[in-house]
This record gives sequence, C-alpha cells and structure tokens, in this order.
Amino acid sequence: MDSKNYARALSVGILGVLLVLALATFRDYGISWDEEVQNTYGKKLLALYTSGLRDLSAFAYQNLFYYGGFFDLIAALVNLVSPFGEYETRHLLGGLMGVAGYTGVWLLTRLLAGERAALVTLALLATTPLLYGHNFINPKDAPFAWLTVWVAYFGARAILEGPALRRTTVAGLGIMLGLALGSRVLAGAWLLALFGAIALSVAASNPTGFGQWPREFWQRAKPLWWSLPIAFVLMAIFWPWSVTSASNIEVAVEEFSSFPWVSKILWNGEMVMSNDLPWDYLPVLLLNVLPETMLVGLMVATVITAARIGRQGLSLFARPDATAQVFVAAIAIFPIIACAIIRPTLYNGMRHFLFVVPLFGMFAGMGLAHLVTRLGQRQRSLGIMGALVVAAAMGRQAWIAVDLHPNQYVYYNALAGDLAGAQSKFDLDYWGTSLAEASRRLADTVAQEPHVDGTPPHYKVLVCARPWSAEYFLPKNFEVTWDVDKADFYIAINGRACDWARERGPLMTEVKRRGVTLSYVVDLRSSP
Repeated sequence: MDSKNYARALSVGILGVLLVLALATFRDYGISWDEEVQNTYGKKLLALYTSGLRDLSAFAYQNLFYYGGFFDLIAALVNLVSPFGEYETRHLLGGLMGVAGYTGVWLLTRLLAGERAALVTLALLATTPLLYGHNFINPKDAPFAWLTVWVAYFGARAILEGPALRRTTVAGLGIMLGLALGSRVLAGAWLLALFGAIALSVAASNPTGFGQWPREFWQRAKPLWWSLPIAFVLMAIFWPWSVTSASNIEVAVEEFSSFPWVSKILWNGEMVMSNDLPWDYLPVLLLNVLPETMLVGLMVATVITAARIGRQGLSLFARPDATAQVFVAAIAIFPIIACAIIRPTLYNGMRHFLFVVPLFGMFAGMGLAHLVTRLGQRQRSLGIMGALVVAAAMGRQAWIAVDLHPNQYVYYNALAGDLAGAQSKFDLDYWGTSLAEASRRLADTVAQEPHVDGTPPHYKVLVCARPWSAEYFLPKNFEVTWDVDKADFYIAINGRACDWARERGPLMTEVKRRGVTLSYVVDLRSSP
C-alpha cells in the first residue's frame, strides 16, 4: 500500500471512529439554551405542511422565521419515528450531520491538496473540541457550518471542471446551496464568492483582454445558473416564510445586520453590550478558541500563500486549483472582515461564525502537511519528527476533548490560559449544557435522603439559565419555580449573572471541567 492509499485508509478510519463516538455518546449532551425554541419551530414547520399550509404559526413564532428551519424540520420528522427522546434524537441527528460534515471537508481538501493534506485536515478538525461539541447542541450554526463546507466542495469542483460542468456538480451545488439557504440567509453570499472567484480566474488568465472578460465570464458562469432553481425550491421548503413575500429575504438580511438582542457579554475580561462589541471581537475570539495546532498551520499556510503570490503575481490565479482556494478562503475571511466593519449585534461566543472553523481547519491542515513534506524532503528523519509532533499535538487536543466531555464547546486554548484563564475573560457555559449533569446529580443526591413512607417529596427548583435545560433531566417530583423564597434548590450556570444566590445555602455539587466550575447546585431548604 502506497502512502496515498495509507492516508486514505487512515482517513476512513477516523470517520468511522467519529461515527461510533456519535452513536455512543449522543445521550450524554445537555440541552442548550436555544434548543427548546428551535424544537418548537421545527414542530410548527411540520404543522404547516401537515395542515395543508393552513397552520401559519411558524411565520409568527418569536424571531425564528428569519432563519431557515432545515435542521429543525428534519428533526421534527425524525422524532415521529425515533425510539429516543426528542432532544436525544436531535443530538443524534446533529452528531450524524457532523460526521457528514467531516466527510465533506475531507473530500474538499482531497480535491484541492491531495490525500495526505486531507488526512491532516480531518485529524485536526476531528480533535477540535469547539467544533465537535457544537455538533450535538447547536441546531442552527453547526448544520450551517457543515452545509457551507459542502457548498464549498461543489463550488470548488465547479471551478476545477470549468465550463464543461458535470451534472452531478451542478445538482450537488444546487442541493447544498438550497439546504444552506434553508438554514441561514447568509448562504447567498457563497454564490457571490463563487462568481467572484470565477471573475478573478478570467482576469488572471487574460490580464490584457478586458473586452473579452464579460464573454469569458459568462461562458464559465452560465452552467452554474442551473443550480439556482434547485436551490430556490429547497430554500422554499425549509424556509417557507422567505417566499411568502418578495421582500422577505431583504428583511431577513436587515434583521441580522442589526439583530434586536441586547445583553451584556463577557469579552476579554470586560462586560460589553452585545450591540456595541469592538471591531476585533471575532479575531480575538478565534485566537483564543482555535487549537494551537490550527493556528500554527494557518500561519504556515499564510506564509506559503504570500510567497507564491510574490513569485507569480496575478498569474497564480489563472490556475483553477488556486482560484478554488480563493473561493473557499473568501467564504471564511470576508464575513469576518464584514463583521469588523459593520459591527452587528452578536451572541455569546462566535456561534454565528462557526462556519469559518472547518474552512480555517482545511487551510491549516494543508499548511501542516506542506511543512511536514518539506521537512521530509530535506531529511527523512526531520519529516518523521515533524509528523510525530503534529500527531502529538492533535492527540493532546483529543485528550482535552475527552476531558471536557460532554461540554467540549466551552474549550479555550493555551493563549487564553485554558479554562482557568478564560473564565475571567470570556463566557464559558453560556448555553447551560452542563445543567444536565448538575440536575442528574441533584436527583441522585436527593433520592438517597430518607423519605416519609418511602414517598419522595415534591421539590421546587429555581434555575438561573434556560429552565428546560435542567427540568428535562429532573424526576417528576421536581417543579421549576421563579420564586426564590419557595425554592428548595438553586441550579445555576457559573457566572456573574447567577452568583447572587450562592450564599443562601450550602453548596450541594459543582460540575467542573479542567478545574473550572461550569454549573452548581445550592440547597436552599435551610435558607432563612
């Protein structure tokens, strides 16, 4: 078996391990802050179709109609037949979609850089805790991130194939673009990035033939238009509100540029309003949440790219593979630049921009693979040592992911000081997924207390987070209350907003990861 086949076999093995892990652990994950409303949105979309388009409640449900409902509608359908609980089913579906996404980024890297780079990229992303954790608990941004990868894959194929596009490429691009639009309106920008990359290729191929550019561009872009009807139909199915008025897509774009959600976010050690975040919010977060190995790979890839442009200039982009890489890079980089300029309202963390992580991972994997190859060309032992160092770094990331389980999404790297350093700078468990473990511990502890006549008493619980994130995992004799004076227990995520009840009673349990408290339970029964 040659090295390429060996790399492919290892990649397939990694995908197999990811599938097994998803099947084995999906029940471990807690319910994130948004999942309850997302689950309801999916049910309302299903009701729209089962009622013969008469039940229009999905079009007025909170602000979710500004989003497509691809994942939520699929989850609602699967829950009709699933043997698991409705949230466990959603987590399983998210994990499986993650495996499909890892497969997509592997295929994309193979297409642009070969088997070995694809193996490095897959291993790098599979051991990225932030991305892996979001698969199971983020029903909006994780599916959109992986659909973006598949749009990038078919878009890159379209660039490499030129005017003579295969039907499977056109159909694949239309399907993935439609599903992505059926998740978030931002996916429309991916089509603009594709046309921009084609325009760059035309200009680089014939730098002095300005008059021929429009005709050449049209010849290259014309076959892609056949993907648009497919995309439109799928968008209409999964985001039906978007086609109820000609102006709805424009309204959705305007809504997201100035989202009406105002709250304080812990950012770089300061409490900052969500509608007044600094321009470098995303760059700083990326430096703190991407694994160190990925950051090194990105630096190597940047140096390599700058050197190539310096040697070849614009003519570099006459090569289809270089143009395809520009297309993928544009999807990852331009939204960050636009965010720095527009400064829209953002939620905690970088969940709305999760889609950049797989693409950055691809370029980092290509950079690391190139570095190891160059070292091996100089001296075989150097190449082996380089490969071992990269593998060890990824192994460390995998160990951290295991250590954080099932709260991998709270990961911060060594630049942030790991969780211990990050807890004073950034929000950690802002979605409250660790409340599942805290609630189970509370139920187990109370079950061991002596009960009159063996009948468990009725308890009231105050939750400082989304109540359903705790209530779902508590027995039926527990009731959520909003009145602290009537509450027997206090379940809270660790943070400034919830610290007010810590001193009202003894601490029963803390959910910790890497020495840092994510959530806790206070016994209020002795509180005056």
